[in-house]
Amino acid sequence: MNTAFAKKINKHLTKLDFSKAIIIAETNLQKLPATPFHEVIGKSFIDHAPDVAKWVQDFFDRAAKKFKVKCFYFEMNEFDINTDRWYIDAFVYTRDGGLDLEDMEWLCDMEATSKEIFILEGFNKLQKAFKKSLKSNKKKSDAGDWCEQIIIARFMELMHAAHVIAKQKKLKWAKCPIYFTEHEYDFIVQSKV
Repeated sequence: MNTAFAKKINKHLTKLDFSKAIIIAETNLQKLPATPFHEVIGKSFIDHAPDVAKWVQDFFDRAAKKFKVKCFYFEMNEFDINTDRWYIDAFVYTRDGGLDLEDMEWLCDMEATSKEIFILEGFNKLQKAFKKSLKSNKKKSDAGDWCEQIIIARFMELMHAAHVIAKQKKLKWAKCPIYFTEHEYDFIVQSKV
C-alpha cells in the first residue's frame, strides 16, 4: 500500500466524494506507462449495489431476531494478495462506537459476522495482474499501487451506493450507520443516509 497515494484520495473518500477520488487516482495511473493494472480504469463494482443491499438486509433480518442492530462494518478482503477471489465480509454491532480513526477498537466487539460472504466479480484480469505481481516477488509498481487505490475507492463507492439503495427501498438496515474499508487498511469510511 502506497500511503502517499492514499493521502491524495482519502480526504475525498471521507467526504463520500468517490468520483473525485477515482478521477485523481485514474488520472495519475494514466500518466504511467501501460501495464495490466491499467485495466482498472473505468471499471466499477457499482452494478453489485442492489445485490449488496439485499445481502445486507438478509443479514440484518437474521441478526435482528437476536439483538438490536446499531451499525455494520464491511471489509473487502486483502485483494492484492488474495487474488483468486475478491469478496466482502459483514459484521454487525449492538453499539456504534463512531468514527475516530485513532480509536476504532470497538470494531473488535462485533455481535455477529455474516455467514455468507459477498463475492465481487468482473475483475478477473486485474486479479491475474495482482497474482503475477505477487509471484514475481518484486515491489509493486506505481501502477499497481494506483490500481489498489482505485479498487479500494470503488469498493467504498459500492458500499455507500448499497446504503443509498437501502434507504430508497426503505430497507430496515438503512437507518444504521455503516463503516467500511479493505482488510488491514487503517483508513475507514462511514456512511449515514
